[in-house]
Amino acid sequence: MKKKICAVLALFPALLLAGCGGGRNVSQSTASSPSTEQVNIAQNLTMLIPDRRLTMGVGTQDGYYYVQPGVSDSLTGQIRYVDYATAMDIPLSTQVNSDHTDETDPSYLDSIIGDYRLFVYDGHLYFIRAGASAYVEDSEFGDLATGAVYRMNLDGSERTQVYGGDGSGDLMMYAVGGEGVLYLFEQKVEGIDVLRVPESGGAAETIATLSPDDGSYLLIGCRDGLLYFHVIGYDPDKKNSMGDMGSSTHTLVTLDIQTGAQTDLADLCPNDSRYAEPYIAGNTLLYYYPNGERKVALCDANGEVKSTVPLAEAASDFQQVDTPYVVGNTLFIPCWDDEQKHGYQILVNAETGEVSRSDVCLTQEDGKDPLGATVLAETDSDYLAMTEIRYEDAQMPTGDGTMATVQNQVYGYSLIPKQQFTTREPAQQSIERM
Repeated sequence: MKKKICAVLALFPALLLAGCGGGRNVSQSTASSPSTEQVNIAQNLTMLIPDRRLTMGVGTQDGYYYVQPGVSDSLTGQIRYVDYATAMDIPLSTQVNSDHTDETDPSYLDSIIGDYRLFVYDGHLYFIRAGASAYVEDSEFGDLATGAVYRMNLDGSERTQVYGGDGSGDLMMYAVGGEGVLYLFEQKVEGIDVLRVPESGGAAETIATLSPDDGSYLLIGCRDGLLYFHVIGYDPDKKNSMGDMGSSTHTLVTLDIQTGAQTDLADLCPNDSRYAEPYIAGNTLLYYYPNGERKVALCDANGEVKSTVPLAEAASDFQQVDTPYVVGNTLFIPCWDDEQKHGYQILVNAETGEVSRSDVCLTQEDGKDPLGATVLAETDSDYLAMTEIRYEDAQMPTGDGTMATVQNQVYGYSLIPKQQFTTREPAQQSIERM
């Protein structure tokens, strides 16, 4: 059982990309925090979860919410809050002299089994847990291993469950807000059910099932009443980069939330030298070309390229080291500077096409080389960036009544003015952890 539970916590399936090169983790989602939310005015669709491989939190204009795994039981969690006004990182709790480790405390989460995220919508904070359906019946975890969504006030009070899985599938880390509803995505053997759920709780309606025969679906955004997906499939009759038959396919696909109809918009990988990764930043569809061309294309709603932005002015020969991500109207591309031996990020503004570079770094307690600081959220004036990682020992139940020692990552954060983020020595206000 120990091996099973560790596999559940790993969560990130292997990349399915071959032949075309590049790639995205197929379990991730593209979305933004409420301060940088992508809003479709016509249909009031809002992407609610950031596009990250790491289990990140959610930002507002006033602060940032995230989940810290427990120390005595790393399958439980604590909701924490970074308050921008005081530059403090605190438990989301009014209780004093408390260790915040039981159900009496509003910051406590009794299960973070599987992947998990927070998002804010319509004045409420939500916690979504993927669950691990394969372990519901044959372990001590039971219902704690099912997918679920909880709604609470912004201070953590009045928490209620608005959706609970039946153990037949696991929730994916996607969420879209509509008019009084949430759109959730549940992975089952027969495919991905796209669910419409009242935002305050109630019966779920399946509006579409995405077939696994078509490939793996990665949600990248929404606009005009449509959900946009990067679909990764396989074509046995297509040559890969080695000249062998059998290659990955990459297609931009939309799903109409009213009719459930799917439409193929664009072939993202017509040949090995023209692979494009799609993103939606703000309300702009982008293509990032990672293989040789090193450019970003600005597209219309139908996936047609309108203009391109070269990245050479930011770095003539950069090494991409991680998956690009979106915050607000900006695409961030994590890179490595081999000459200076540190990471940096290329920023592409989707509204203006401006390209810039930030050398703000993230330090790691284990002594590894500093990477570019990861931007987590934004306000009108500042970025909240992860600028430090350290580790603490924690205990994890294995499912057979025993415990194993694991290491939790503990993050350090800084507020950095947007106007200074790409300067040589930007001001940084460190967040104090309590």
